[in-house]
Amino acid sequence: MQSRLDRAVANRASRPVAILYEHALLGEGIAKYLLAQLGVEATVASALDPQTVISALALGPGVVIFELTESLRRVDLITLAPRAVLIDVNTVSK
Repeated sequence: MQSRLDRAVANRASRPVAILYEHALLGEGIAKYLLAQLGVEATVASALDPQTVISALALGPGVVIFELTESLRRVDLITLAPRAVLIDVNTVSK
């Protein structure tokens, strides 16, 4: 029989997050931070390549952290990750 703690750990075991970056330093930094968290499974992909973005979102992440790029504007994040929480981390508005 599973204890309450075992069930809590199992529920947190895999929380997929997709990180779509324009600037590698930002994307890799966020990934490094998240990978240190219990149960977070981060997929890191360049936001400059629409096919890479589509592949990352096909994994069904619960959270998508992204830098909005011109090529990412051509990809419908809401359609490709309909249940995901979308977090835009742009630091400069264009």
